[in-house]
Amino acid sequence: MDFKKNNETIQMNTITDNKLSVIIVVYNQIKLIRKTLLSLNRQSVLPAEVVLSDDGSSCDIPAGINDLLPELQFNVKFVRQEDRGFRAGKCRNNGIRECSGEYLVFFDQDILSTTNYLKVFSDHQRKNSFIVAFPVLLSEEQTKQITEPSVRNGRFLELITREQKAQMSRQYVKDMFYYYQRVLVLRNDHRPKLRSGIFGIFKSDLIKVDGFDENYQGWGNEDDDLGRRLYKAGVYGRTEFKNEFPIHMYHKPHRTGKERVNQDYYLRRIREIKAGEYKAVNGLSNPLGDDKPIIKILK
Repeated sequence: MDFKKNNETIQMNTITDNKLSVIIVVYNQIKLIRKTLLSLNRQSVLPAEVVLSDDGSSCDIPAGINDLLPELQFNVKFVRQEDRGFRAGKCRNNGIRECSGEYLVFFDQDILSTTNYLKVFSDHQRKNSFIVAFPVLLSEEQTKQITEPSVRNGRFLELITREQKAQMSRQYVKDMFYYYQRVLVLRNDHRPKLRSGIFGIFKSDLIKVDGFDENYQGWGNEDDDLGRRLYKAGVYGRTEFKNEFPIHMYHKPHRTGKERVNQDYYLRRIREIKAGEYKAVNGLSNPLGDDKPIIKILK
């Protein structure tokens, strides 16, 4: 891939990982989605495909990214479910069902990343293990300064402050502590926690627990639930993100208040998972509801 910086052509060496699929949950925010795709396009290791899994957007996502498709160096598939409220778990399962890669990396539509972010996933794939990152959180003012050209040439990384990097580094130390506490002290814990928009895992390990539980509708708890079920099934979390990291672009929150509408169901499932019931109640093999997603091959 070539791009221009200060009138100089710079060559980026890119290698495609044919086993790696990226799944991005999307909803309406075309401007953010375009920047996320452009960030993926400048990775040192490219995915074989990106699956955009739409939670019922009111706008035409494929039309909104159509002009970018010739530029992208990976295949793009679009999967859309009806808008029946916030159904992130089902939306992610739709992406899992439609992806062709053996190893899956999950993004949210508001995530950019450093150049070797996907390379970390590619280099550290391991069965019975998921890899989790922690994002740098951009302010509203920082996000306003991010343009598509600045994503193409990587200049957006200059916006990140030393303190933001330090916060990410502190979380890296915590996640490493939790990992070694489990390995060396043999502590039974479910940390480091799974963060659903910034983790990687073998598809076969997700199938062990039947993916996300689609009974989580509305905001909250579906990623904690998946993490607990993976740990119970012998699939443990770790981090490898000391120098590479995701970057979260600011946007107005989709929810108000701190109430998690799934809390009662989540607490019941914690007890059931501890008793050994680690498969999703409604997951990859038995979807919740009768609506069928619409699937389009965009590239």
